[in-house]
Amino acid sequence: MEKQAAKDPIQETNPDGENISGGAASDLKVADESLFLKDFDLVNDPYKKTLFATGQGQRNDSVKYYMNLTDSLALFQEKYKDHLPPEINSDKQFSEDIMNVSSIVSGVKDDVYTGNLTQAHLKLEAVRPIFQNILIRNNLMSLSVALVDFHDIMEVVLDAANDRDAAGVLDAYPKADEKLSAVEAISDESGIKAIRANLDGLANLAEKNKTEELPAKASDLKTSYVKVYLATSIFGN
Repeated sequence: MEKQAAKDPIQETNPDGENISGGAASDLKVADESLFLKDFDLVNDPYKKTLFATGQGQRNDSVKYYMNLTDSLALFQEKYKDHLPPEINSDKQFSEDIMNVSSIVSGVKDDVYTGNLTQAHLKLEAVRPIFQNILIRNNLMSLSVALVDFHDIMEVVLDAANDRDAAGVLDAYPKADEKLSAVEAISDESGIKAIRANLDGLANLAEKNKTEELPAKASDLKTSYVKVYLATSIFGN
């Protein structure tokens, strides 16, 4: 099908000066040509930053990124409430999912502004699988989605390592290896290689039953993952 060109897109700016662009989107599900995915990323990016800041107890950054998130999400909802682009026009769950995201985000306002960041972080975690499922359900798989898919099993590995449970690390490793391989199939950048080195390093320590070294290596794995995750857009760079 011939793709449509975007003519005179309407541009709206969030607090960081980024644009949420209007106009016609391509019928092709190609990330770097999709205005919908660009708009989606402008919501996903401040979401990831808010999630990270609340998880780290960074109050000022949490408030800043939360404000960006709420503004970008409002623009996104307004744009797509009455018209779905070709990428998701058959997705009957999309509108409900975005309403759920909006409810979750608005529900943490008091927690963010009063400094109850641990509670805000736990609530915001519920947005991550919703965003992931939207992209997977509509065949919009990307590096960002693959990283999120790896995240859950990585947390199982990290929990076992922090508990100095070598057997638990080895039990979770095959699934983590499979999910990380899917990430590597999309990108072989240095950050991904660091994640691989740390994951395999954990498995090697567990095989040698070096349980006292597991928490430190788990910290390395988490740090390498967060670095890549925060730097990765929906478009994979």
